[in-house]
Amino acid sequence: MNKFILTYLALFLVVVSSAQTTSSLKKPASFGASIFVKDYPSCLSTFKLNKKGWNGELAPGVNGFFTVGLSPNFDFTSMLSICNTKCKNSNGIFIYHDSANVYKGVEEFMAEINALATYKILTDDKPVVPYISLGLGTSLYNGAYVMPYIPMGGGLQFKLDNSQFLYVQVLLHQTLKTGTKFETKENLNYSIGMSFPLHSKSSKKPTVVKPIVALDSDNDGIPDSVDKCPYVVGFVKYNGCPIPDTDGDGINDELDSCPLMPGIAKYHGCPIPDTDKDGINDEEDSCPTIPGIIKYHGCPIPDKDGDGINDEEDKCPDEAGIAANKGCPDVQSKMNELAKNIFFNVKSTVVAKGAIATLDQVVGIMQKYPDFRLEIEGHTDNIGNAIVNQKLSQKRADAIKNYFIGKGIAAARLYSIGYGKEKPIASNKTPTGRSMNRRVELHAQYQ
Repeated sequence: MNKFILTYLALFLVVVSSAQTTSSLKKPASFGASIFVKDYPSCLSTFKLNKKGWNGELAPGVNGFFTVGLSPNFDFTSMLSICNTKCKNSNGIFIYHDSANVYKGVEEFMAEINALATYKILTDDKPVVPYISLGLGTSLYNGAYVMPYIPMGGGLQFKLDNSQFLYVQVLLHQTLKTGTKFETKENLNYSIGMSFPLHSKSSKKPTVVKPIVALDSDNDGIPDSVDKCPYVVGFVKYNGCPIPDTDGDGINDELDSCPLMPGIAKYHGCPIPDTDKDGINDEEDSCPTIPGIIKYHGCPIPDKDGDGINDEEDKCPDEAGIAANKGCPDVQSKMNELAKNIFFNVKSTVVAKGAIATLDQVVGIMQKYPDFRLEIEGHTDNIGNAIVNQKLSQKRADAIKNYFIGKGIAAARLYSIGYGKEKPIASNKTPTGRSMNRRVELHAQYQ
């Protein structure tokens, strides 16, 4: 390996000493970037190095560089590279990965900086230029391990345009430390990148004085020299260009009341308005001044019966009602009135004939409002045995329930219960009070 380095140094000194110095084709100061792959296994195989302490994986990375010409054939380059690579431990000792190795290595960040002297066989005005490079650099692994090395190699430089170049390069990194503790050894770096000049090179061509001719290609009266649209008829106000249409709606800005928002001519370049801000434009909104929804063509959800409960939530949309009954009427008031006309003969559980008409009215209400259920309560005064009174009130409530079932009302909508003397509404000390307590109550509830 040492013989290889000495041979390369000798060749480099020979070609540098023969560099031309009479030409002015020096590369301008330029910045560039490239991507690279750090190759440990190929270097190991090529130079027949000891496997001990070698990383067996490729390590991709990126770098940035500064380059400037010292002469037409001689450039100086400084480069900063970063990548991730694997080492045996934080001291930077690489390991060779094979199936028998129990150490898999630690992938850590590696940064490298180097300076290169490059000799170009040809000058930069040629489309393809071979070159060789030699320099000095150092790597920093895991923020702690430092390894100096000599980068050497070469590549091809391709001229693109205006001092822009493409580089394809191979460098060998030969480390300067040896011994058990420093086993990073050599590695190959393959890279491809581009450079761009900081300032364009000035061309020193003789100045040719040409007669000044005021051209006006579009014949709009504005010379091409000041016409921003030399091939389109325009106006002085717009530097020779037509009246602009900023929002691209086909209505020029001078006629467009909304020049930054596409619109239509009917509204002077503005979008179709949405007066009530409900997201439905006025041309499709049947209620343009009242917020609504698409389902009702921009109008609010209707309330046909005017009870304050919209039709989508109103179970009785054609009849005014109350919120407690989900929009259906308050039938409880009617039930209270009808219950006053339901009575039984003394000690009887058979509905009196005079109450039949009233029960039929209740049946009619239940048929009209099928979403209601009915609770039937039987009550007595406090005369007599409490148990007997409770049974009597229950039988009377059941008798009314059975009458309703017989008229076609579903049993699931009916509930009967007897409370006996437990819930008086008047004093049982007077005949009038006891009469009021011997009653039936009907409670309609929306299901």
